[in-house]
Amino acid sequence: MAQAKPHIIFLVLDTHRAGRMSMYGYHKNTTPVLEGFSEGATLFEHAIAPGQWTIPSHGSMFTGLYPTAHQTTQSFSTLPTNIPTLAELLREHGYDTVGFCNNPLIGVMDNGLKRGFSNFYNYGTTLPDMPQIGDDHGLRRLQRLTIDLLKNVTVPIERRFGQSPLLLRLATMPIFVPIWSRIMNFKGNTHQSLVDVTGYLRHHFAAHNDQPLFMFINMMETHLPYHPPPAALDRWAPSIKHDREAREFLQLFNNSSYRWMAPLVEPLTELQERTLRDVYDAEIAYQDQELQRVFRVLNRSGQLENTMVVIVADHGESHGEHDFMGHSFSIYEELVHVPLMIRYPQAFPAGKRIPQTISTRRLFHTVLEAAGIAHEAFGKSVHDLSLVRTIEGKEPPLEHVVIEGYPPVNFINVMEMNNPEAIERFRVRETRRAIYGDGTKLMDVGGRLDEFFDLKQDPLELDNLLDRPQGYENEAVRLERELEQFMLGVEAQRDGTKAGERLDYSNNPEILERLRGLGYIE
Repeated sequence: MAQAKPHIIFLVLDTHRAGRMSMYGYHKNTTPVLEGFSEGATLFEHAIAPGQWTIPSHGSMFTGLYPTAHQTTQSFSTLPTNIPTLAELLREHGYDTVGFCNNPLIGVMDNGLKRGFSNFYNYGTTLPDMPQIGDDHGLRRLQRLTIDLLKNVTVPIERRFGQSPLLLRLATMPIFVPIWSRIMNFKGNTHQSLVDVTGYLRHHFAAHNDQPLFMFINMMETHLPYHPPPAALDRWAPSIKHDREAREFLQLFNNSSYRWMAPLVEPLTELQERTLRDVYDAEIAYQDQELQRVFRVLNRSGQLENTMVVIVADHGESHGEHDFMGHSFSIYEELVHVPLMIRYPQAFPAGKRIPQTISTRRLFHTVLEAAGIAHEAFGKSVHDLSLVRTIEGKEPPLEHVVIEGYPPVNFINVMEMNNPEAIERFRVRETRRAIYGDGTKLMDVGGRLDEFFDLKQDPLELDNLLDRPQGYENEAVRLERELEQFMLGVEAQRDGTKAGERLDYSNNPEILERLRGLGYIE
């Protein structure tokens, strides 16, 4: 007999472009495992990340709020304590909440994104955690206790690198990159983390299946630097073995972490573009292969039909498109269009594809609805914003799909030390936003309209229609007004939330009027 509440697996493929997967139209079959899994899931064709890098995007998926509202937009930010997280709400309602995380920005930084997890295992650190699975005794228990003791020293040091511009600048020097990227496990450990995930699943289903499980998994394999295993490299990037120039470029690029995030002053050559594209594909293919072990355990457990599996990316990656690298300063489609599939037969039909543009911040509401948890914030309920409404063809009123591109301040500080002239040239200090219409996208930079695209006709965003808006004037004006309304709403939410306390709207008529006018309160 199925339990009342489903198990929930929330898998984030960090830095994974949707356009590099065959189910999203890619010509290479880099993700056969995920494609096979998607056949039993609902696939969202145009899911948009609410933020263009890890912290703001995870903050939105964990709270259901846009970055401006939840305020966790920098590596030194802390999520306000009175904004409940997904894990907190699930734990309050009886879930075992556990995280397996390869990203140090979540696992190491003390930013509130780990709140609510009964156990959180971090692999992106000098001393990776050793999960307690089943009986914990003997040598393994001694190893765990030793690691926990040593982490009291290593973790504060690691956090400082995420907060100090000077330390971050030192870390970007090529001589130090191999140390922290490989020896200090910057990308975690794909294989070991998934081995531990499967071990935890087996133990939970065997010994604690009467308790619903919420498992968050973050995978970092597709993040720079690119070091795929030899077998994947040989298959997907054979030029690395046979082309000395490609091999030397990749080695130099992997050790030049400043180049991972800085805009391109000089464009990449064709060989450089191909090299990065191919090794990225190799990382995707290796990670896809490793994920097979998780799906195999779910299939064999007999629990798959009572488990919601959410697979999503927090953001994509730029490889020179629009003169940007990495995922710090732009909000074009290669960065914000992310894969999303949900397998949960009770609400998400197998094989269904959803063409509508949706925001992944609504995963918060979708998961809570599946768990039967009622929650409301700023006049919108879990029921209102769950993606089940999209499946039913009942999109929530006044719901805008927006990407908010808050630039990482620490990276700008590094740019000031390395290449200050690029700061103004690429306007990297400015917050970027885009709002989506029916196949259209309006972008602003620093509060000023900047670009407007017809994504149906121009999916690569090469033709800025603001330069010649004939036929698009009404749509551009409409989206501009909707973006203004969106900003009033999220700024009111931000102003109505203060770390550690809830403001009384009745004493602030301006905020009260904004929220009422936008439909957030009665």
